[in-house]
Amino acid sequence: MFASRFTRRALAALALTLTPLAAVHAAEPIRLVVGFAPGGGVDTLARVTAQALSKELDRTVIVENKSGAGGTIAADYVSKSQADGNTLLFADTSLLVAPYIYPALRYDLQRDFTSIGMVGQSDLALAVPGDSPVKTVAELIEVIRKAPAQTETFASVGVGSVHHLGGELFALKTQTELVHIPYRGGAPASQALAAGEVSMSFASLASSIGLANSGRIRLLATLSERRFPGMPDLPSVSETIPGYSVTPSLFMLAPKNVDPALVATVSKALENSMQQKQVQDAFLAQGSVAGYQNAQATEQWLGEETERWANVIKSAQLDFKQ
Repeated sequence: MFASRFTRRALAALALTLTPLAAVHAAEPIRLVVGFAPGGGVDTLARVTAQALSKELDRTVIVENKSGAGGTIAADYVSKSQADGNTLLFADTSLLVAPYIYPALRYDLQRDFTSIGMVGQSDLALAVPGDSPVKTVAELIEVIRKAPAQTETFASVGVGSVHHLGGELFALKTQTELVHIPYRGGAPASQALAAGEVSMSFASLASSIGLANSGRIRLLATLSERRFPGMPDLPSVSETIPGYSVTPSLFMLAPKNVDPALVATVSKALENSMQQKQVQDAFLAQGSVAGYQNAQATEQWLGEETERWANVIKSAQLDFKQ
């Protein structure tokens, strides 16, 4: 009986000791780390997501920018953060290609993280100069095939970007030859296209719409398997090239060994957030589509998508270390 009373008293004392700590822990804000600078497309969507998650979780969720090296600085930071659920990563597809560009990375995307869920997709577009006679993807392919070697060029936001790989995959699928011209960001790439410095561009839909509306460039198609809901009259490349799909995906990760119950809670909050009309509208305004997938589906996608881009890099014989 004495032992029983002692046990109850000890447990009660322990509860009194831990309860304040647990309360403080729960009161801490969740930091949603983004690997890109404030004001960009990924950052904007991260802030939309953070605001929705704050309401769902009844906790403050703040966006913390750690930009540089294609998002790998942020990923490295989160991978080494305490596995308490207070530091999460808002990532995109560029991290799947990063190991080929930065071979000395100190983390592994699948080994050092726990998937929370898919957030959505950011659409890319294939465009030509506004004064180009090309009106369709089929016409563009015909022009490329008839052109002398090394004369048809495409712009992207940089070497190793998903936009760059989209151009390489286009060349592989059509068995044509394209010369990559990298630029430092979407705006310079689109301006170069408008000026006729390149034959075509693979760029974000959001960064292309303004110049397209002014007639300085012409959008031929989106790069996803489906049409962009905000522009239903714009076809997808896959309608001309079956199996072609290049759509940067947005997803959330946590450090490895985070409590599964906490992951489930955040994942459910993410699901509810992506179903909100105001969130979906905010994504569409950024040329993106909100689309939740659970942690298990995201984990499977990471493996499959990593392998897919590895095959594209190998087939195109790309060497980012040169």
